[in-house]
Amino acid sequence: MVDGAEIYRTSDNKAFTYPPFAAIPFLPFLALPPELHNTLWYVVNLGVFFYVFRQLTGLVQRWLPGEQNLRLRRLFWACLLLLVARHISSVFESKANDIIMLLLMFEAARLATLNRFSSVGILAGIGAAFKATPWLFFPILIWQRRFIAAAILFAAAMTAHLVPDIIFPRHDDNSWTFSWYTTFLSRVRVDTPVDAEGAWSAWNLLNQSLTATLYRLSTPFDATLVDPNNVNLWTLKDSGLSILNISAQLCVLLLLVLATQHRETTELRRFGQAGAVLCAMLLLSPMSSKSHFGVLIVPFSFCVIELVRDPRRLVIGIHLALIFMLGTLTSKGIIGKELGNIVLAYGSITWLTLLTLTGSLYLLRRPPAPSEIQHSLQ
Repeated sequence: MVDGAEIYRTSDNKAFTYPPFAAIPFLPFLALPPELHNTLWYVVNLGVFFYVFRQLTGLVQRWLPGEQNLRLRRLFWACLLLLVARHISSVFESKANDIIMLLLMFEAARLATLNRFSSVGILAGIGAAFKATPWLFFPILIWQRRFIAAAILFAAAMTAHLVPDIIFPRHDDNSWTFSWYTTFLSRVRVDTPVDAEGAWSAWNLLNQSLTATLYRLSTPFDATLVDPNNVNLWTLKDSGLSILNISAQLCVLLLLVLATQHRETTELRRFGQAGAVLCAMLLLSPMSSKSHFGVLIVPFSFCVIELVRDPRRLVIGIHLALIFMLGTLTSKGIIGKELGNIVLAYGSITWLTLLTLTGSLYLLRRPPAPSEIQHSLQ
């Protein structure tokens, strides 16, 4: 990019598939010796995790205030870490840019609790220029009649998309964003997983998006695939598979619409609504690698807070127990690589994300507790 040469090359062994703005945060690494890159990136990851957990600690203390809730706060952290540890470790393992999305999306959710939706628009817009899927915040902001925030999101995303063209113009005077669109984004379809040489393959157990998982379950066993596993439960082709995928995605969108229906609500529920958007982003994305799911710390936190405040909520308790079984208990460190890959191929992370979305919806549709309303008014 600095040299103005093409960065979107399907011939690469592992092609760069993100929007061009995603390259900008890594440009400072060019000034450093290559042997320092991995160490520095681990430091960045640790710094972001420290910040996220520090901010989350402040939120938890607001939602469970006082010495009388100390036991509940400890229970919250124990439950949350059991649920999220596997996904956080995946961020470290990938050494990719997932930590940046985690920071942007967590901050968007945190600022939503403070009713600072203009800032939410800025962060979601930068995220949309970084990975595209945060564009989902745009229709949700409109749905909630937060039109100024939606306009800010649009402006921030468009500005960020132009930054690489302004700072590092291409030799052919084309646009980096246009090159990204024609090389990769134009191949994305809503009814089937994307298949692009050097970037994505339709059958990929690491892709835990809804479309990819349904494709694996609908495709007969093929021994020529990389990491083949016979997870075919039914066989659908062409129109049948398209109908299944589109129907499933419409169901996710319906769940999201219902979860974000109420504009005037408590700060905890605004946090939960942001978490519901993140769940839908992961499910609807054409490519959601398992390292992308670190952002589930937001909806997990919302669900666990609600559980520890009222352990009698059997429905959310069942949801979280199933999420624990599908997530933490299926990690390769516990059940081994071979069985872990089989479970991934069946879409374990896909289904726990869907459970997180339905659990969030259940909680968001319930009347808020009187103490929660009083706290928000204060």
